[in-house]
Amino acid sequence: MKCGTKRFEVTVKKDNRIATQEICPRDQIDARKICRRMYGEDKHIISVRRKK
Repeated sequence: MKCGTKRFEVTVKKDNRIATQEICPRDQIDARKICRRMYGEDKHIISVRRKK
């Protein structure tokens, strides 16, 4: 883990289903980048929320 990481919960719509993934990046922008790399550019990101 990098210094200053937080937990984010990313909700993605893929194949007409909603998937939730927990990611540990530094900020919301990195969370979106990681999610796009995992699921692909064509998937729709619904929300990125910080998990406490």
